[in-house]
Amino acid sequence: MKSLTAIMLTCALAAAACGGDGGAAPTPRRHAYPRPELYDSCYTQAQQAPVAWAVCCGAVCTADSGGRWLTTDYPLYNARIYITFTPAADSAAIAAAIANRRQRISLNLAGAPATTTHVASADGSFDAALVEAPGTTMPLQFVATDGHSMVVSGAVHTDTAEPYDSVRPTVEALRRDIGVALRNLRRI
Repeated sequence: MKSLTAIMLTCALAAAACGGDGGAAPTPRRHAYPRPELYDSCYTQAQQAPVAWAVCCGAVCTADSGGRWLTTDYPLYNARIYITFTPAADSAAIAAAIANRRQRISLNLAGAPATTTHVASADGSFDAALVEAPGTTMPLQFVATDGHSMVVSGAVHTDTAEPYDSVRPTVEALRRDIGVALRNLRRI
């Protein structure tokens, strides 16, 4: 009988020792920023553009100044891409337009760190530079030229105050769309 009492006492002490922290309520995890819905990777040509410029099927394009400016709105992302098509009569005009766009990109960066990726169009007619500065209100900017008669430049503007890691999926989707446009850029 003594051994049964000893076993029961040992079990009771073991159960009491595993009781935890005295009944503190569990703490729920923080809620993450909800991942946004992303547009499909479906593209069409912007009818208003003076060159072949691919846009996401879910975006809304509006042209201004006779097609010199194109604004591509992404309502799901609360972002837009501003695109400028600058015709150039000669190599001096192209060089001046590119210098102006580089200065504008630099001013938009305001000293923020950035990386540059070079992109060539599929037919080799355009060369482009895509500048990425995560965490800024203009996280993506680009300039492209055919070297003969056209300079295409643009910038993504986001209207969000959310932390960059929360909006990163939308910036990546916009980078994808700009990459598609730059790789398919050609004279028409």
